Amino acid sequence: MKKGTQEDHSLIFNEGLVELDIAANDYKDALFQLSQNFLKENYVKETFPKALIAREEEYPTGLSTNRIGIAIPHTDPLHVNKGCIGIGTLRNPIPFKAMDTGEWIQVSIIFMLAITHPSSQLVMLQKVIEIIRNEDTLLKILESKNKKEIMQIVKPFLDELVKS
Repeated sequence: MKKGTQEDHSLIFNEGLVELDIAANDYKDALFQLSQNFLKENYVKETFPKALIAREEEYPTGLSTNRIGIAIPHTDPLHVNKGCIGIGTLRNPIPFKAMDTGEWIQVSIIFMLAITHPSSQLVMLQKVIEIIRNEDTLLKILESKNKKEIMQIVKPFLDELVKS
């Protein structure tokens, strides 16, 4: 992989990384469940789920929009084999700490990032922020009945980053 090229920021996004209606007891359970999709495909190392949860405890990623709470968990590249993004919708909102205030907020959608290069983090977060700023898009994701629907909703935002 050449440094400084668009390849550094490319990522994998497929139906295997989308999970709907996650029944979780708390944010740790939700993160663990969604991270299993990343592990199954060997996109991340065995250390990823534990590192993800530890980072969430230290640096919360909850974000409140007008109507829907979002979390954008991620961890250090040393726990990642291939850059990818996963999306999980929660059966019931789960409390996550807000990144800006540290207050507990109710989260309904998780955008999980597996980042291979520190420089990719900003690019990926910018794309996720574009999605989050669009309340209609978030509602469509939340109301989606299958993985294909979520893929169709989100892919236009990620097109330039997604590996074909």
